[in-house]
Amino acid sequence: MMRNASLAIVIALFSTLAPAAEPSGRLKVLFLGDRGHHVPAERAAQLVPALAARGIDVDYTERVDDLNPGNLKRYDAVLVYANIDTIDPRPMKALLDYVEDGGGFVPIHCASFCFRNAPEYVALVGAQFQRHNTGTFDTKVVAPDHPILRGLEPFRTWDETYVHTRHNPKDRVVLQVRAEGDREEPWTWARTQGKGRVFYTAYGHDNRTWGHPGFVDLVERGIRWAANKGDVYDSRPKAAKGLQPFEYQEAGAEIPNYLPSQRWGTQGEPIRTMQKPLSAAESSEHLAVP
Repeated sequence: MMRNASLAIVIALFSTLAPAAEPSGRLKVLFLGDRGHHVPAERAAQLVPALAARGIDVDYTERVDDLNPGNLKRYDAVLVYANIDTIDPRPMKALLDYVEDGGGFVPIHCASFCFRNAPEYVALVGAQFQRHNTGTFDTKVVAPDHPILRGLEPFRTWDETYVHTRHNPKDRVVLQVRAEGDREEPWTWARTQGKGRVFYTAYGHDNRTWGHPGFVDLVERGIRWAANKGDVYDSRPKAAKGLQPFEYQEAGAEIPNYLPSQRWGTQGEPIRTMQKPLSAAESSEHLAVP
């Protein structure tokens, strides 16, 4: 109990102190987690400050009953990262109505194995988790012109290699795939339902992915697209100032990538690219302060 309370305080503190975009561009997201083995509260503690700095405010909850019409209308999108086996008809209907009326829905990783008693939830997500191994891998972009992926820097990470079943291809656009033997497994996708939008990615087992800048960027883009409140990049400082996106080049050597761990010196996949240098004047335009 004390650990979860402390995490909640940290999340609230960082949300308050993080550099903010213009108020008119801010989005509000409800993050539904649980106390399962994916420790969503800890993952939220990684993600919430990063999103707050980009103009997205996140409220974390572990109460399924928060999926009710009165509460949902306060949010631009709902993010689910949890392993909750069942859902009662009332919150399920509230979530469906919310999306079909135009709300955004962002299920991440294990959310595709959530609420297994509700086939309408599986259809809403777009598929259901079936099995996995683990490994360090790349994914392949198959819809490079989709607003979520346009200009996204590819990234490699260690994660669970999800395979899905009960696919719902209706109104679904697959954005990324992962090599699974001799075939390609849908990995990240976007779909529409009614007036609403759904973004899903199978990335996200633990801190190694949640702490990766590429994953944070992907989730931010997915939230903005699902919320459908303007261009995917409306509230990012570089877009507001008309700055050019960063460019990257080969580093020439492998750069150590130290990961959060209880054991000192734990390293992940080496970093192989570096940002190209900017002029002093352009660099100063990218600074963000509280």
